[in-house]
Amino acid sequence: MTQVSTASPDQPRQYQHTLSNGLTLLAEFIPNLRSAAMTLVVPGGAASDPDDCSGAATVLSDWLLRGAGSRDSRALTGYLDGLGVQRGSQAETSFIRFSASMLSKNLLSVLPVYADIVQRPQLPTEGFEPAKDLALQQLASIEDEPSHKLSILLRERHYPWPFGRPTLGVAAQLEAMTADALRGDYARRFTPRGSILSVAGNFDWATLKATVESAFGGWAEKPVVAPTARQPETGISHVRQETNQVQIGLAYDSVPESHAESLLAQTALNVLSGGMGARLFMEIREKQGLCYSVHAGYHSLKNRAAVFGYSGTAPERAQRTLDSFIVELKRLAQGITADELERARISMKSRVIMQGESSGARAGALVYDFYHRGRTRTLADLKGQIESITLDAVNAHLAKNPVGQLTVVTIGPEPLKVNL
Repeated sequence: MTQVSTASPDQPRQYQHTLSNGLTLLAEFIPNLRSAAMTLVVPGGAASDPDDCSGAATVLSDWLLRGAGSRDSRALTGYLDGLGVQRGSQAETSFIRFSASMLSKNLLSVLPVYADIVQRPQLPTEGFEPAKDLALQQLASIEDEPSHKLSILLRERHYPWPFGRPTLGVAAQLEAMTADALRGDYARRFTPRGSILSVAGNFDWATLKATVESAFGGWAEKPVVAPTARQPETGISHVRQETNQVQIGLAYDSVPESHAESLLAQTALNVLSGGMGARLFMEIREKQGLCYSVHAGYHSLKNRAAVFGYSGTAPERAQRTLDSFIVELKRLAQGITADELERARISMKSRVIMQGESSGARAGALVYDFYHRGRTRTLADLKGQIESITLDAVNAHLAKNPVGQLTVVTIGPEPLKVNL
């Protein structure tokens, strides 16, 4: 199945094609670029890690790049470097993600390499321990980054298991992981069904589609591993740590990206924490001088979303910081002003414009939209949606969706009181 968006010849055009094995190809032709970028996501993220093998997706995301097809690790690296490919891979909650940016003339040479990586990885024994060690080093480094540690704990408590599961895993399970077990895990989880390949930049659609069909069309389909959710812990939690700073994290549910009012929720959040003129920064940091950092961000899973807030402060100011944060969350339900809405619109449209200047950002956005919404949006679509937001719509959304149950995690010398 192939779909083509309508646009004038000098404007970006979008394409969609589904292979018979279930892989979805998305593409956005951007005529004024000499570059191209691709994002490939495969449904084998941390949420589907085996129960006793937490961190498997993270190790796999590195190990898969240590040789594929006829190329060993050195040859694979040399080939991609020779094409000037800037690339990365990482484990996420639902997917393992591969991303690559290059000159558009090299795109058709790069795609078959990634077909080898996901279908015919060598998974060499000599590459397993280095991949595992890197994951263990990343995990150990979190102890030196208390704000990162807090974000992991907060997400783990607020989202249902395994969707809040840390992508880096658990040290004991990483250490016990074996190469044979992870090879079996790869064979179990990697499937074209549910995988998404997106391309953005300058390309010929007919040639691109034919290349993808040739490179990925023989990928054998397997059932997608669907994790079973368990209720989250939520509530209030404190990690005692003798430090000179206190880390404060708050989370509450929001509407998911697929919801008709998700853009209204994100507009309101922009008013709360969209920069140095936003409420959290102005009220808690600038006016009261309570903390050195304060912000909140929106995050969406497929069927659930949340706002995650953070503040870092000194122990003697921690309780007042938490109290003030909660005050601002409650005040948001009372609505926003016309001036705040206009500033939020400007901020959001600026991000859209900057996204359009990066083929990599557009490739990632195509995947995000398709996964959450079942369709892609052009930059013109996004701009139009932002401009159509009304003050009444945002305030009506806030009135019927006040901040509900809070999940609170703190790290510091003493626990704090949550005064709701």
